[in-house]
Amino acid sequence: MLQVVRYDRRPEPRAAEIATDPAGWLAREGYEVFSTLVVQAAGQSMTIEIYRRDGDDPFVLYHPAFSPGGLRAALYLLPHADAMDELLQRAQQMVATLMTVAAQRRETS
Repeated sequence: MLQVVRYDRRPEPRAAEIATDPAGWLAREGYEVFSTLVVQAAGQSMTIEIYRRDGDDPFVLYHPAFSPGGLRAALYLLPHADAMDELLQRAQQMVATLMTVAAQRRETS
């Protein structure tokens, strides 16, 4: 199930609606793909997507699930570019670390 997270960590009242159809919700709310970033580590890759619109919560960061690392798919609603930059850096590091750890576990199994 998609995890919907606000930058301020307050509950998102639209979470169930967003999780049901994230692509449809993004389109209805006027978000367009702003950037994509492919994170590669240990022979694996994952694409992180950034969406943008005018208005409240102008940025959304989405990353898919990475089951071997226990990472659920998540969509983050972000209030400004600085928040997006900060979260993007953290997401890159986290995903690369999880991929590396998962690969090391497979090698030792």
